[in-house]
Amino acid sequence: MGVAHVSPEGRWLRANRKLCEIVGYSEAELLQLTFQEITHPDDLPEDLVLTEKLLRGELSSFSMEKRYIRKDKSAVWVNLSVSGPRDKNGKLKHFISVVEDISRRRQAEEAQGRLAAIVASSDDAIISKDLNGIITSWNAGATRLFGYDPEQTIGRPITILIPPELEPEEATILRRLRLGERIEHFETVRVTKSGKRVDVSLTISPVRDSRGRVTGASKIARDITDRKRIEDALRESRAQLTLALESSRTAMFDWDVVERRGAWNDQLATIYDFNPADTYITVEEWVKLFHPQDVERLTQEFGRAIKEQDKFQFEFRTIRPDGEIRWILSHGRIVRDAHGNAIRMIGTHTDITDRKQMEEVSRVRELSGKLLHAQDAERRRIARELHDSAGQLVAALQMQLMPMRDDAEKSHPEFAAGLRQSLELIAQLSQELRTVSYLLHPPLLDELGLPSALRWYVEGFAERSKIDVQIEVPPDLGRLAPDMETTLFRIVQESLTNIHRHSGSSRARIHIQRSDDDISLEVRDYGKGMQGSHNNGSQRLRSGVGIQGMQERVRQLNGRFEIRSNPDGTSVIARLPVTKPTMALV
Repeated sequence: MGVAHVSPEGRWLRANRKLCEIVGYSEAELLQLTFQEITHPDDLPEDLVLTEKLLRGELSSFSMEKRYIRKDKSAVWVNLSVSGPRDKNGKLKHFISVVEDISRRRQAEEAQGRLAAIVASSDDAIISKDLNGIITSWNAGATRLFGYDPEQTIGRPITILIPPELEPEEATILRRLRLGERIEHFETVRVTKSGKRVDVSLTISPVRDSRGRVTGASKIARDITDRKRIEDALRESRAQLTLALESSRTAMFDWDVVERRGAWNDQLATIYDFNPADTYITVEEWVKLFHPQDVERLTQEFGRAIKEQDKFQFEFRTIRPDGEIRWILSHGRIVRDAHGNAIRMIGTHTDITDRKQMEEVSRVRELSGKLLHAQDAERRRIARELHDSAGQLVAALQMQLMPMRDDAEKSHPEFAAGLRQSLELIAQLSQELRTVSYLLHPPLLDELGLPSALRWYVEGFAERSKIDVQIEVPPDLGRLAPDMETTLFRIVQESLTNIHRHSGSSRARIHIQRSDDDISLEVRDYGKGMQGSHNNGSQRLRSGVGIQGMQERVRQLNGRFEIRSNPDGTSVIARLPVTKPTMALV
């Protein structure tokens, strides 16, 4: 603690060694100065006001936080306590200044402020609660997602966000938190202030006090409604595509423009599943076959063709008697008389429903590919932000607290114990940030390639899950295309996660082979097999979002994906085509 005597005019009269260390001057140098000369200009007005009150006897003492300008021109934050003895006439003889260096505390507060700013500005909802499920903090992201202001939620139960039928989830979450468990990427449904249900992904971490006891939880909620909507649309489209219709059928037609009737044959009857009441089909009968939403457009296109064109091509929908809607391509030409008047339309009707569906498939696959790329890009972004922003701030906080701990070890052992526990928590937080960042997107995958990334991931997975995982990768595998390395890594990641969650197996095996034409990956467990499997292993298995994601990744690379399962275990197999340049070693 620095101690000094200062004259009523502000000149230093005496200073101990600690004070000289704080301000960076020797005692001889300091005695040539006034406190006004080394006080930060922004802090001097308040200091002078309080000093004047002390001189006039309005105050017996005062304390304030201020900055001194050290000899090297750097600023040091101190806590200044000033009092003054008086003579028998009540005149102030000199000031007694007690100076405590609080720079590290201020730096820690600034670091905490930066962390708080990250939480406040996050796009995700970040909410804290105690072990009774009562909300204790609420950031702006939570307001944007759920519609409540902080004063409407803090002090209220977290169940205000949970649909009634999902309230048992909260009891399970609280039970796991009391055990110190972390819950990652838990997808569920929550309710906004307006009653709207939103799909969210939750990551929930226990919050511990200085003694390591769990006192509450920090919850990050991300809105995944759009992603779920896309995934649902993809699933629905795939389901529709499994109901493949018959191959395309084509038939000739001949429409009499003057008589307003058309020739009808067996091929047309097959396409439309319809036969006219008479030999020819009438306008009224045709119109009833068209989809109501296409009638006006077809009437206009028919009129323009008759007036202006020699050839025509229409696409429209027809509704069959059973309600089925089919797409038809009408393609042909106009026959005119010597005066240029249209007298007939002849051509073909082709059922193009399958082609339309294939166009939809292409759009779905394109959308699926964009979704996967968007997901990977988002994982890279989040991983980079966790590592470069939050991780660096935590590291800075750790470095700032370590000298405080060392100093406290000498003079304040009890305070030092709290600092040690805080540093241990910070180290744990740093490790968790690093682990989450690497799981989202391991930098080894970009820097050193698939083998290194897989070995790193398998080592961490085995430690977390206690599952013995053997990995076999050819030593000359080399670098693959980035999309291929990402796909293989994500398949291993998803497969091992499924093994841990569902298989009951205590061991697993990852085997990668390569040839001149393809790369093959097999992830095998020795557990109970998948639901719906038969003894022969050739079965249709229930497919969840994770399996569908693996299938889609492989499909995007024109590969083959297969799952074999029986009571002795399950194998996930992917084969991806490669070219020789892709296999080149780096």
